[in-house]
Amino acid sequence: MNPIKVLKVSQPIGEFYIGAIDSETLLKIAHADVRQFTEGSPDKIDGIQRGLSKSRLKELKEYVNLDYATFPTSVILAIDHRCVNLDEVDGCSGMFELKVIEYDGSDYENDTPINLDKAAFVIDGQHRLAGLKDLCQSKEPFQLNVSIFVGADIADQAEIFARVNLAQTKVNKSLAYDLFDYAKEKSPIKVSHDVVLALNSDDKGPFYHRIKRLGVRTPGIDGETLAQATVVNGLLRHLPKHQEKERSKSLLNISWKKEHNESWKDRIFVDFYRNDDFVSIFLNVSNFFEAVRLKWPDAWNNPVEGQILARTTGFNALIRFMKDAYLYILSSEPTPRVIKIEEYNKVFDKMDIEEKQLNKDDYVPGSSGQGKLYKDLKVQGLS
Repeated sequence: MNPIKVLKVSQPIGEFYIGAIDSETLLKIAHADVRQFTEGSPDKIDGIQRGLSKSRLKELKEYVNLDYATFPTSVILAIDHRCVNLDEVDGCSGMFELKVIEYDGSDYENDTPINLDKAAFVIDGQHRLAGLKDLCQSKEPFQLNVSIFVGADIADQAEIFARVNLAQTKVNKSLAYDLFDYAKEKSPIKVSHDVVLALNSDDKGPFYHRIKRLGVRTPGIDGETLAQATVVNGLLRHLPKHQEKERSKSLLNISWKKEHNESWKDRIFVDFYRNDDFVSIFLNVSNFFEAVRLKWPDAWNNPVEGQILARTTGFNALIRFMKDAYLYILSSEPTPRVIKIEEYNKVFDKMDIEEKQLNKDDYVPGSSGQGKLYKDLKVQGLS
């Protein structure tokens, strides 16, 4: 590979170099070492990397081809010192030209050669790198910033990997969704976020001051039982499926009205989304949950310890059931519309689930309780 300019950084663990390499070049020189049992030695484990996640890799392969794709954090590499030429740049303190080369094994007798494709070991960033294998040829070269440790032994590599991955704190998902408040372009997440804020602010609606805006309770407000991320995710199940691609198209101001093949009978809010009719999304959700509140007023308005209706278990089952109720009511109509509270009431009037049954013993927290409540709603309400 051609030399790259790098800056030297000194930290307690030692020195490393930061620079930028295009993904095509990096894929030619880098490899990962997955931690696993050594073949033939079940009591011995080698390697430090986790295995590739198929689901995450699939997401990244799609993501790298989007118009706003970015990997701003460093891919961390360890390169054997025998595979590196470092030359200081005249007149630039701390700057070097670094070139990765093959090692022919000539330093010591019976030494093992190192081919170029094994010269660099990926300490952190293997999913990003693997995803970039599917970068479209029509795309501009994707540069990655890299942190390169030259000559780091396996113990140092393991220490770096552990620190990078164990010391990181995951961002609260509600906070991440809330940041879409700043987004200018239309996307399913942006629309869902805006609808959730409107629901939480409607002082006559069922969600008034019910939603924890950043995933934690708002100071001075009681009764917030639902995390913002929970409600946003619930709405997203009824909006266009390919949310990242939708955002990418929005950035380019290209309409998908002729390209998309999603029917409102698959994703009930998709036509409202296409037509920028976000008020209809808001009204449908508000009306549906107002019918819920009228059916079980105490369980929704004043949930005592152990009741699940106005919490994650109940909400997830209800927002899933909303599609079934919506299609049931509009079964003979050709186009979607706003369903009135009174129409939803007729569905809930068929149900004989009592408020005292809506507890965590009958509907345990988690997917099994949500699934059980959803099944009961569907069987009783749509029969």
